[in-house]
Amino acid sequence: MMYNVMVQYRDQFYQERSNIIESSHAYRNHINKFIEYLSRPEVNLVNSPKRINEHTVEACIGYYHDKGEINTRATMESHLESLKKFYKYLSETGKDDDIFAKIINYGEFKNNIVAKFGLSEPNERGYYTSREIKKLLLVLDDAVESYREEKAGIREEERYLQRIILRLFIKITLIAPAKRSVIINLKKSDMNENYKRMHINNVNINVPNGLTRDIKHAIAEAKKRNSVNIKEEDNLFEYIYRYKGKFSGEKLNAWLCNVVQDFGILDGSEGKKSLGVEPIRNTAIKMMVDNMINPVLISKISGITLAMVESTYYSKDWTIKYEEDLDRSINRAIAQNDYYCYI
Repeated sequence: MMYNVMVQYRDQFYQERSNIIESSHAYRNHINKFIEYLSRPEVNLVNSPKRINEHTVEACIGYYHDKGEINTRATMESHLESLKKFYKYLSETGKDDDIFAKIINYGEFKNNIVAKFGLSEPNERGYYTSREIKKLLLVLDDAVESYREEKAGIREEERYLQRIILRLFIKITLIAPAKRSVIINLKKSDMNENYKRMHINNVNINVPNGLTRDIKHAIAEAKKRNSVNIKEEDNLFEYIYRYKGKFSGEKLNAWLCNVVQDFGILDGSEGKKSLGVEPIRNTAIKMMVDNMINPVLISKISGITLAMVESTYYSKDWTIKYEEDLDRSINRAIAQNDYYCYI
């Protein structure tokens, strides 16, 4: 049985350059996407590495844009940078030419892709107001709770599932403002005491009753459709989305944009196909800063280095005093945020 050439190259890259892959989960994700695209019957280039060029890369981005998985310049650039590392390895090991080295103007190449597929530029809004966050939570709760399965078609069911997942992601981010990649990789084993405690970035976070209810509801809905119980090693978001297909963090941006446009909330989303979820995390962090929370605690739960937290948010005369229990301090700090009662 033929072993696909590009699959073999990818596996060798993962093995021989594990330090690169381990430094960012995004590299593996985007390279896998590229190989999956090459393996599609209508593309059929997985065994023809010499026929792959920059036009193949552009078409790959277009394919995933149509699927709603590459919607922003940032995600597109992450995809390209991952492939650049892969092709640098192929060139250095004599397996293939570096197709990116042949692109005369890389900046223009990226700009053309953004224009061709209408990818959204970086969100200028760094964070939302407390009022906007509350409104977002309220419309998501109402949308999920008003769903009636017996009257729903395929499209309504898809939106229902998207809103269940988006609601979980937003609420978890608000009580534990870690990076998106950390949140979407939560496993069942990271949740304890009947979903009343959550382990994120080596911190045990107290889960409010409303969010515990939402998690249980989402798992119950997924179990009904998957016909299999969630296992300890299962990724929470992948399990919930399993019966619809493969889950990826990029989908959240399109889903958020759909919600804010459907319900007419969060100004500035008009005409966009995607809306970054990162400002939600920034909002939680900013509120902790406004409450004069110790930057050590913010650094620990967010995964941002202490130096970056201090230089970005705190004045030079801020003095760190840290003597309390870490988990207790962080949970108390999060509970001070204005939106907490809505979760």
